[in-house]
Amino acid sequence: MHDSHIHLNLEPLNRNISEIVENFVSKGGKHILTQSTDNVDIQETLDIASKYPEIIDVALGLHPTIFEEITVLKGKTKNIYEFCNKYTNDFETQFEKNVSKVKAIGETGLDYFQFNLNQSIQRAQQEELQEIQKMSFRRQITLAKKHNLPLSIHARDIQGRKDTVRDVLTILAEEGKGEVKGSFHSYTGDISFIEDILALGFYVGFNAIVTYPSGENVREILKQVPLERILFETDGPLLPPQSVRKNKKIKEKFGQPADVREIMEVAAEIKGVSMEKLESVTDENYASLFSSNNN
Repeated sequence: MHDSHIHLNLEPLNRNISEIVENFVSKGGKHILTQSTDNVDIQETLDIASKYPEIIDVALGLHPTIFEEITVLKGKTKNIYEFCNKYTNDFETQFEKNVSKVKAIGETGLDYFQFNLNQSIQRAQQEELQEIQKMSFRRQITLAKKHNLPLSIHARDIQGRKDTVRDVLTILAEEGKGEVKGSFHSYTGDISFIEDILALGFYVGFNAIVTYPSGENVREILKQVPLERILFETDGPLLPPQSVRKNKKIKEKFGQPADVREIMEVAAEIKGVSMEKLESVTDENYASLFSSNNN
């Protein structure tokens, strides 16, 4: 059992890290891939992983929404592209210093959903933020090629649109040139792109959304992805499984690595395979993509 996408530096995971890891291992857990999202949490992410080197792997990346958070949402409206370009430079400097400790680049990608929620962000600013996201994503793909590391990709579209995933696939083809691999984490995009994602050699990460009554679209995607391309994740502390969400006795509801067991039970039923088969194949998928010494 593995958790291929989580943010252990976030609360309440961080303050309960020993219990979180022990619970995961007690249920048969083998590997956790914890991910950074900005320049601030890199060292914290590395420090957490260093406590459990046999279990916790590290991905370092710049989440696409970080750029609106450090500029427009903080009142910065001038020279945004230059500021974010420097921010990406700073990320690359930190990444290169720590590359020997890294198993993947992520969380990275594109997100046109988030800034559309804020009506104060003007259309021209949205377009500039899109270009900034693309710039950073291209540079992180270049790092992936340079160091032979996989990508952990975030691609979130506005509901009913396909722009984000289409742009991610285009950039992967242009910059990756078939030389990079990775996972589309928590994929909720249009099912029509699954064939293209698989053709590029990428895996697809499934989390507790498959356990939600509202997760029918993701369950349909799961049916289409072959076992050999499936990974499991929690995206913790986000997305607790349905059993946690509906349990009124649990006051602090959050996703944690041990929840993968419930996710896999639902996935095994959907795929019509035994838990043993599902666990064996998907753990091999994780090891093939993330656990080898790529550096």
